[in-house]
Amino acid sequence: MTGPPILATCELWVDGVRYADGRPGEDPAAPFALSDLTVRWGRDNTVDQPAPATCSFTVADPPGGAVRFDDTVVLGSTVVIWSQLDTARAVVFGGRVTDLDAEYDDQVGAGVCHVIAADQLSDLGNRFVGAEPWAMQWMQDRAKRILAAVGVSDVGLTVADRPGHLQMSRMDVDRQAAAALLLDLATSTGSVLWAAYDPSKAGPYLYYEDPATRASLYVLAQNVTTLLWAPAAGSGAGTPLSACQVLRDPVTWSRAVTDLITRATVRWLDQTTSPGTTDRSVQLIDTAAETAYGARGISIGTLLTTSTDADKLAAGTLAGHQPSPSWRTSGLTWDLAATAEDTDPADAALAFALLGATTRIGYAVALTDLPYWTPTAAAVQLYVEGGTYTFDVDAAGTPRWVLAMDAAPATGLGGSLTYGQTDRSIRYADVDRSVTFLQMIGVGPAGPTGPAWSDIPTATTWASVPGTVKWSDDPR
Repeated sequence: MTGPPILATCELWVDGVRYADGRPGEDPAAPFALSDLTVRWGRDNTVDQPAPATCSFTVADPPGGAVRFDDTVVLGSTVVIWSQLDTARAVVFGGRVTDLDAEYDDQVGAGVCHVIAADQLSDLGNRFVGAEPWAMQWMQDRAKRILAAVGVSDVGLTVADRPGHLQMSRMDVDRQAAAALLLDLATSTGSVLWAAYDPSKAGPYLYYEDPATRASLYVLAQNVTTLLWAPAAGSGAGTPLSACQVLRDPVTWSRAVTDLITRATVRWLDQTTSPGTTDRSVQLIDTAAETAYGARGISIGTLLTTSTDADKLAAGTLAGHQPSPSWRTSGLTWDLAATAEDTDPADAALAFALLGATTRIGYAVALTDLPYWTPTAAAVQLYVEGGTYTFDVDAAGTPRWVLAMDAAPATGLGGSLTYGQTDRSIRYADVDRSVTFLQMIGVGPAGPTGPAWSDIPTATTWASVPGTVKWSDDPR
């Protein structure tokens, strides 16, 4: 038995006008969009940068209409997909038409046109920068300079604080695609470049996300048997998503070494040589992982200008691709029309957040109510990195979104615990000696999830706190 569906709508807007989709009162002879819309966005791993998001849909053109389909959608037309749930509205996709294929469909009984649109990154891949050699400058200034060089003024730009304040090498640009130059900045700074759409500005923007600012899904916890402290899955981070909501058939749990990295080499550019820069490199090796799994390396070319910045990127890369004892999942498919019996308003809010192009990026979810067949130690806390979203009408005539999500495990990603957030009664001897520095990257709490221990009265000691209080609780 299932509960009420989450009826988030789908609105197709082309060149600022809502496109006909079979609603009551529309001209039956006018071109209209069929219910086969698909949005593909993001990435399926944490190594590659996201490819441009795409949206595909089909327009039917009944015979005898006064308006032809090719009068309503052309190459370069703007496409914006809106969704509404109750009174809240969000943009699911924004971009421009890149492909049109027309044919006659016997089943539809009309001419049809298959339309593909791509986001702003796709367009920037065809705009080229040619300029005098650039001097060394901050990453955020370089990104603005690239956009200005191709004359793109209708795209906003948001750069996370840490990546934005890293120095980028001087370089001779010659003639290069703007998208490639912008992606180089993301790779160089350990950030992720997303193309999104800002409803408040009615336009696209580029966003450099710093994964180190995500919510921490791991915490420092005490083993009840050994009494030693080590990273463990947290209990409070990530929005709960009941496994009862997820379609059982496509879900797969797996353990593999395909995404394991044991050594990271980061190349950087020495600015002190003349007339050009000199390639340098740093390498970081996880010897324990390499002993167990063999050498699995990655080499990253960057525009960084110091070995210190290169070291940090190498450490972050290794931390995000450690060997994990947890099982990982793929095929998280949520049919919003087939929700569980105990659906509540929080589920609807989560679904809407995952639909929105500005809120779903790196969204943290925590799977709950796992079925009996789920392997032990399954990775239940994940970051949503991408997905394939479809809007269709089921056999009962109910329109619904189906969200098939790609998610990354929490290991090595998210905000890290600062020294000031740690219970000062925990000595080095109290920490499990098998824990490495890399394993502490991404271990929280971050933000308000843990106490500010400096605010606790000095008279308070760990021994005076009841045994039911965890270290991440406020013992005052």
